[in-house]
Amino acid sequence: MTWRRVWLRAQITGLVFSSVVWLVVAGLSLTAALAVIAVGVVCLLVRDTRVGLWWRFGARPASAFERERVQAAIVPIACLRGRHQPRIWIGTRTGPGGAVVPTPADLVVSPSVVRRIVAGELNDEHTSALVSHALGQRPVWGSLLVAVVDVYCVPWRLVEMVTVVFGMTTGGSRLMGASWKIRWMVFGVAIVDNVQAARWNALVVVVIAAVLSGTTPALRRRWLDTLRDLGDRQVIAEGLGPALASVIRAGARDVASLERASVLERPSGAAGDPAPVVKKRACR
Repeated sequence: MTWRRVWLRAQITGLVFSSVVWLVVAGLSLTAALAVIAVGVVCLLVRDTRVGLWWRFGARPASAFERERVQAAIVPIACLRGRHQPRIWIGTRTGPGGAVVPTPADLVVSPSVVRRIVAGELNDEHTSALVSHALGQRPVWGSLLVAVVDVYCVPWRLVEMVTVVFGMTTGGSRLMGASWKIRWMVFGVAIVDNVQAARWNALVVVVIAAVLSGTTPALRRRWLDTLRDLGDRQVIAEGLGPALASVIRAGARDVASLERASVLERPSGAAGDPAPVVKKRACR
């Protein structure tokens, strides 16, 4: 299965929820709907500009010192040498990998990665492995389809942000966990009530909500695993698997991470066969 199919399945809930929101907005005011479309188009046009990179990754241009140290550390990656050297940005929202390659000409690295490079905690091979992993994920971040869906699903993204903030505020209490688990009882009561009252339209909505509630977390995990594997395959293709494995082992706190490090140290493994074409595509 291609990464696009896995990614699309993980977006189903966001697409459904956002579609309902946009239908309500269009029903309330056509002018507001047109304004939203205009804003969405502008977001797509500027997504790879300085403003867009700041919005997406919290990125700022690297200082001369930061740029020199990062560029020197990624010399082992042949496709990023010479005239192909990317512009270096420092971003606060680069994800767990610490690096993102949104365009062929831009590299966004986290402040923590830069600090570790400057402090000598990451050598050239370690840094190159992290950046190579980001290169493997570039087809996702450079996809116009992904960009369009991200803009379209802004209402759902806001819900996710509120949920995360609320979860951090409550500290993952047992009450929150119990509330999430008993949702099936709520759905069950709602389904029985709608059937008895012959409210078929409401029944369809409740069933859809129940299905999405059960499938969304699993589909989300599947997509994150696929995204990780895209990067891992590129790292193996570059011959930097052992270097990334060393970085993972240094901070590993679970068996799954150690298993991933073991796979990266093999010539080939569960991450897939590192065919040369993978390397060429990522470096374009």
